[in-house]
Amino acid sequence: MRSASLLIIGLLLAGVTCTASFVRGPYSGAPSRDAVTISWSCSPPLPGRIEYGPRAMVERRDEWPCTVFAPAGEADPFQPTTHVHLGGLQPATEYVYRVVLTEGESEIASRRGHFSTEPQAGEAVSFAVLADSQWQWEGVNRLEIVGDAIASDSTQFDFVLHAGDVVESPATPYWDHWFSSFDDMLLVAPFIPVLGNHERNHRSYYEAFVFPPGAGKDDERWWALHWGDVVVVGLDTNVRKATGMTAQQEWARSHLSGPEPHKFVIFHHPVFSSDPFHGTGYLFDVIYHPIFVEAGVDVVFNGHSHHYEHIQRDGVTYLIVGGGGATPRQTTPEHIEGSDVSVEGHNFYVRVTASASGIAVDAISVARIVGETVLPTDGEVLDSFFLPTAVATPSSS
Repeated sequence: MRSASLLIIGLLLAGVTCTASFVRGPYSGAPSRDAVTISWSCSPPLPGRIEYGPRAMVERRDEWPCTVFAPAGEADPFQPTTHVHLGGLQPATEYVYRVVLTEGESEIASRRGHFSTEPQAGEAVSFAVLADSQWQWEGVNRLEIVGDAIASDSTQFDFVLHAGDVVESPATPYWDHWFSSFDDMLLVAPFIPVLGNHERNHRSYYEAFVFPPGAGKDDERWWALHWGDVVVVGLDTNVRKATGMTAQQEWARSHLSGPEPHKFVIFHHPVFSSDPFHGTGYLFDVIYHPIFVEAGVDVVFNGHSHHYEHIQRDGVTYLIVGGGGATPRQTTPEHIEGSDVSVEGHNFYVRVTASASGIAVDAISVARIVGETVLPTDGEVLDSFFLPTAVATPSSS
């Protein structure tokens, strides 16, 4: 586990020794046209401030033009997270920020984080997708390898999506390990997950993250991000009550019917998959697939199956992206209908760029897993494809 000392820069005044440290973060979430939320937790709880500003201005002046102060959180064994809403931001602007904690006469400053506000229509949108990070305690930290690869990707991501099973179990040690492993990635762009089965709909998941506008439990269980020319709908496939499913069907129909030319959906359990144990039996091909076909969804991201797979059904592209650090699984010898590409044995992430011409997708391997051995793959491309933007056909009079 990466030590907290690598996450912070101590600013010691008058020789006073700091005893506090960041436990998680900082990181950002719930980005919008003119706002974002900055989150962190520290031990012991301390008051602090967020210093931030447009990246170009901060780098030109070497100073922070904006400051928001935050009181100390409550002492709690579950280490509650401090969430600070930054509003009144400039649209289509890249920002940098840092969190500074105050302990007596000393201060502790985090490294710089980045986020962007919603771009203008017509501008390209890029994001990363992963799923099934779960846990990995011994040997090479595969979670950290995936997170560091996303952080070092030359693409400037607008946000990072996670298709569930963020942690193995929603207990504090698992969360702390996850945040330590992905600390570099979390500074790159806002992080937006959906629930997997391993989160168990636990309060710690909702306490850790801030989501785009949503519905369900506390208006956070499913959500929709409208971002320039892109809409992303996040659903919760752990719901078993019919009322929850019908509510999400209506949610998906509503948010996928807007003007955005590029439409994405993300949820945990696969609609289609060649995984022999986790790929079928959920009925999402009946519950959601017809809605996606009708709405003209471009790509659906799923996890739960620990492999990469590129599946085409009725004009919708389904991607299995369960390579975020968990142990890979094998697929069936005979792959399901529409399976164009299927790759086992890798930890990986997916890079997406949506522009006026279409959607470019690359599945990037960070390591091949052979038994207990982790073999770096230096960014091997497992799959690469392009979905051209559909050209509207003029109606005949």
